[in-house]
Amino acid sequence: MIIRVHQYFLDIRQRQKQHQDLSLCKEVAAVLGIGEATVTRVVAEYNKNETLPQKNHGQPKKELNCDVVELIRGLVISANISGAPLSTHVLRQKLEENGHIFSKWTLLRILHKLGYYYGHGERRNILHESPQNVAFRNCYLRRRFENLQGANKVPTRPEVFLDESYCHLHHTTSRTWVPNHGVVYSSGHGPLIVIFGAIIVMRNGNSNKLFGEIVPNSLLLWDPSIKPPSSRGRRRANADAWDNVPDIIRNSNIVADHVDYHGNFTAEIFEDLFDKLCANIKEQYGSVDIHMDGARYHKHRTEQVPTSNSRKDVLIAWLLSVGVNVPERSSKAELYELVKLNKTKVPFMCVEIAKKCLDKAKEYKDLCDDMLLAESENEDSEVEEFDE
Repeated sequence: MIIRVHQYFLDIRQRQKQHQDLSLCKEVAAVLGIGEATVTRVVAEYNKNETLPQKNHGQPKKELNCDVVELIRGLVISANISGAPLSTHVLRQKLEENGHIFSKWTLLRILHKLGYYYGHGERRNILHESPQNVAFRNCYLRRRFENLQGANKVPTRPEVFLDESYCHLHHTTSRTWVPNHGVVYSSGHGPLIVIFGAIIVMRNGNSNKLFGEIVPNSLLLWDPSIKPPSSRGRRRANADAWDNVPDIIRNSNIVADHVDYHGNFTAEIFEDLFDKLCANIKEQYGSVDIHMDGARYHKHRTEQVPTSNSRKDVLIAWLLSVGVNVPERSSKAELYELVKLNKTKVPFMCVEIAKKCLDKAKEYKDLCDDMLLAESENEDSEVEEFDE
């Protein structure tokens, strides 16, 4: 470049001595050391578009295969609709099954180029569960249905399955690839529907086939974010949503926007609904077996039982009240072990409610021991059974 500029000005001096003039294009070509035709062509292109020609440096960018793009888009959308997590590893496997092999980093570049990001999905199918949960449920239901065939050494009676659940408007699956234009909602910060219901399964008297249905008048749904209608002021636009909600729920002052329904359910609410359910079941079906999980509000006892945090004198007083002899100089840990052994002397409230609804005491079978065993093994997930 220096030599060319030096040579250019040297030529100017020589031309001035010889009185020779060059055109502008020739002068530019002489400075740059390129042909005059090249200068003429570039200047003409610039005058036409008034933009400088751009030159891409480095290797040319590879165009994405349309088939790969459509396949990736379909897999991401399907995963979001079904609520299934879709990691980069899983996506690579699915692409390999379709004959497209990419390294992890190449696939990441493609995903980001398509505008996808790794975060919380938009939608979730609330019925979606892991294969392990589905297998466990099938095994459990199969054993319960055997009761209807006289197996398991229990009376043949209809089986009632009671549960509470919830559903957010914005249920989300955790950590999946999401389209960039999608709107991400946080679970627990939107409308929440709380569900209480019971399903009964029995043998059809004519065909002896399994028959199941929702117990009439047992299914309750309410939105805890909607305040009950007030007797003062203007009528709320959503007041009709509370027309079919029991009074116990109206008066419970439920707080909105819980992450799940556990904060919206208390022992008081459950026992009131369970009392009405038992009376309804007795009128509709007679004696049945009722199954429920080990939620804390299911295991509310008729009187308070000391815990490991209770004072030593409280443990001693409770043991004496249930007729247990307390050894002298017992430590607090020893006293609490005695409390756990004698918990069964204090029945569960739900068991007492079910017992109250029966016509004959001999039809009632107390399974408090089983409920206590489930409580000690797994306080929140084990299944307890008792007869209504």
